[in-house]
Amino acid sequence: MLPESAAAAKASRSELEPAMSAPAREYFALFQLKPVFRIDRAALTRSYHALLDQFHPDRFAGKPQVEQRLAAQFCADVNTGFRVLSDDVSRAEYLLSRAPINLKEAEREGVGSDFLMTQIALRERLESMQPAEVEAREALEQEINRHYATAVEQFEAATSDEHWQNAARHWQEMCYLSKLLEAARVGSR
Repeated sequence: MLPESAAAAKASRSELEPAMSAPAREYFALFQLKPVFRIDRAALTRSYHALLDQFHPDRFAGKPQVEQRLAAQFCADVNTGFRVLSDDVSRAEYLLSRAPINLKEAEREGVGSDFLMTQIALRERLESMQPAEVEAREALEQEINRHYATAVEQFEAATSDEHWQNAARHWQEMCYLSKLLEAARVGSR
């Protein structure tokens, strides 16, 4: 027979085990989502809040320290997973990290020269704009958004077809364009 504190620790640790059965870095499994690029964001948010409600470290305040640490680590993984899956670029990178592709090698290969020239031209246009050019900045932001949407569509198609090299190139395009879009937004404030 287990001593009372050991039995309590075992019972309470068993509360954590079902949700923690997915490895910490298996974010799709953690949030019970299919491992695809297009996700149900509402389902992700619901799952995120349900996990935090159930396993928030405050709920384990009176429990043994090992359980408090497990709950804190689990919530940190939940928060990281939510942050990764909520962002298109991070989710794309995460999907690629699970695929049979060497991301470092793919990054060295870079993007196509046509895209690179387009991105450079967009950046130069943005940098040459004056703060008072509100309409021009908004038009440029819309143009960048269209390029970004195209890169997202191409990424999704490539992952669906398991063309990982193409997917990696489109992910890099998404990276460039998301930074450019953020610069356009910051400049419009």
